[in-house]
Amino acid sequence: MTKRFFQVLPLILLAIVSTNLNGQAKLAIYGTAGAEQSGLPYNPWKLAGTFGLYYGIYGFGPIYLSVDARGDISSQIHSGLAGPRLAIKLPVLPIKPYGEILFGVSSYPQTSGSPQYSNDFAYRYVLGIDSTLVPHIDWRVVDFSYGINNSANGSHAETITSGLVIRF
Repeated sequence: MTKRFFQVLPLILLAIVSTNLNGQAKLAIYGTAGAEQSGLPYNPWKLAGTFGLYYGIYGFGPIYLSVDARGDISSQIHSGLAGPRLAIKLPVLPIKPYGEILFGVSSYPQTSGSPQYSNDFAYRYVLGIDSTLVPHIDWRVVDFSYGINNSANGSHAETITSGLVIRF
């Protein structure tokens, strides 16, 4: 019995290590559509979209740390942002709540209706929920972001979107 255990032990250890590495090497791309309120004066909610990708760098049990890079597009603001993403995969339910803090650049009109755009530092807080539809495809049930554009009069953009995530 002991001899058999030591023969199988390397296979068990290899399975554990490779499962952990597979969990760390997750790449996903996503696209969403919804609405954004730019925070600029006299600008109501308008159509908006988000596209991006995230790459898993560490998984510990149900907690996953990734790096996310995304582009946010609306008629008022265009942003390129990146930062850490923390997700929790609930063991019983097929949902994954996540949170992000992203930093980057936003382009926004200098004044309401102006064709002139300014670029400046921006950051966003993001909260959302993904739900697995089938293996490797998630429905991004909701993605809410609250952003601050550094010199767009300190405007606070809010975006609510929903879409699909494809995991590799």
